[in-house]
Amino acid sequence: MTENKLLELKRDNLFRMMDRKGADFVPTMLASSCAQIAWAGKRVADVIGDPMSYAEAMSDVLKEMWADGNTFSGTLFTPDIEKYIEPVQNKFGPDGITPEHLQMSMMKEDEYDLLIEDPSYLISEVLLPRKYPRLFTDREYAKEALRNIAADKAYSMAVLFSTLEKVLEERYGVTGIVNFGGVFSNPCDTIFDNYRGFAGTLTDLRRHTDKFKAACETLWKTQNLPAMARTPDKFPYACHMTHIAPYMSPKQFNEIYWPYEKAWIERAAAAESRVWIMMEGSWKKVWENFRDVPADSCILHVDDDDIIDAKKDVGDVQIIEGGLKVASVRMDTFDTIREELKKVVDVCSEGDGFLFCTDKAWISPGDVNQNLIDAFNFVHEYSQKK
Repeated sequence: MTENKLLELKRDNLFRMMDRKGADFVPTMLASSCAQIAWAGKRVADVIGDPMSYAEAMSDVLKEMWADGNTFSGTLFTPDIEKYIEPVQNKFGPDGITPEHLQMSMMKEDEYDLLIEDPSYLISEVLLPRKYPRLFTDREYAKEALRNIAADKAYSMAVLFSTLEKVLEERYGVTGIVNFGGVFSNPCDTIFDNYRGFAGTLTDLRRHTDKFKAACETLWKTQNLPAMARTPDKFPYACHMTHIAPYMSPKQFNEIYWPYEKAWIERAAAAESRVWIMMEGSWKKVWENFRDVPADSCILHVDDDDIIDAKKDVGDVQIIEGGLKVASVRMDTFDTIREELKKVVDVCSEGDGFLFCTDKAWISPGDVNQNLIDAFNFVHEYSQKK
């Protein structure tokens, strides 16, 4: 079978599964940072300077493992990022594979009024000078640092992603379904990720509820609405890497988080597209909300929740993705994994609308191992016999 025929076969089946038109087998989906590079016996620094070497290391495991689609695979930065600015929030760990995020909350509890009045001023005149003072005292350093950071980002997001996508398609028939150029950030997540951090945001939700809501509304109007003015592409789908939602009470979620999420989902549905949502943590208490948006307008990547529960609770109205715990891949025998996968496929493939994937991304050495390979191959083979 030629590469184009393989791509056609896998892609056609992938869309029939998402459109609930009778898929022949359950599509298996990639979700990774750079753990495949460790499987290939290398470190990120060994290959990242050459796009083709990087793409080959990232896809080497597919010589042995069946995969139909790609939700996300790659890195948003290179190991060189540490050379350009200090402090750095995202870097690779000592193993040369695992990405590390160091959360640095910049905004203080008493600065909500500034955020509500003018987010741009708060960032440029208060937060950045506080975090990166040298950028504002050393002009030559600032010019060089900003130029290198921008170049690193462009290289990672454009060159590396596109090269890997081409290799995945042409050699292995794997279709990318997520458009990282269409990333959505719920205003609640924006405050959590970029302003107040984990502890600060959760405290603010209780102590400064009104100001938190007002800040969300400002961010929605100044950042989200302008970005959402353009009609989204039908495919690949826009995405949202959620963060704060599982730490909110159902009441907080419904009142503050969900209205923004719903508007974004409905925008995609109106354009006959979908959204892919990484449901980090547990969302079981708020799943019912996804019955209030158009059917199959979402691909819900299930993380800590049980995929079978997700299928029963919301899988009849939205596409669900998941089914294999990375912890199980690393800790269990394949005999144990196989029996669990039979249950997952038997339940979740009923009526289509199911994509098989791990709950979490493959980010560290050992996440890609023989159990993972055997699991993906088993799901492909077993689901064909149903």
